[in-house]
Amino acid sequence: MLELHGWITFRETYEAMEDCQFDRIMEAIFRKCESLKYHRLKPGAMDGEWYLEVTLFANHHNPEVEELFEFLTYAAAKAPGSYGMFYMHDDEDRTGMENEFQVFVIARGKIRREKDPFLSPFIPAVEDAEA
Repeated sequence: MLELHGWITFRETYEAMEDCQFDRIMEAIFRKCESLKYHRLKPGAMDGEWYLEVTLFANHHNPEVEELFEFLTYAAAKAPGSYGMFYMHDDEDRTGMENEFQVFVIARGKIRREKDPFLSPFIPAVEDAEA
C-alpha cells in the first residue's frame, strides 16, 4: 500500500519582488492540472496565497503516483518560489525505505528527499510488528 499526503504553496520567486508574472504562471499550472490523466487537482486561494493539498492512496506505486511527482516537478520549476512538503509511505518500496516515511521537500524550484524523524521507522512508530 502506498500513502501520500502533502501541500504546496505557489510563489513566483523566492526573491523579494512584486509578482509580475504570477498570473501567467498560475494559468500554466491550471492548464497542467487540467491535462492530467489520473488526477483532478484544484489549486485553491486563501488570503491571497495559492496552494494545493493532495492525498493519495494506491495499492502499488503506479502511473498515478508518477504523474503526481511529474506535476510537482513541473510546478516547482515553473514557480521556483513555491514551497511545500509531501509525506509518502510505500510498504513495497524497492530502495530499502519500505519501513519509513519519505519526505519530499519542495523549495527553490527543486524537490529533494529527506528522512522522516517523526513516523519512521513505520514499525514500531506507527504499527506493531507482526507476531
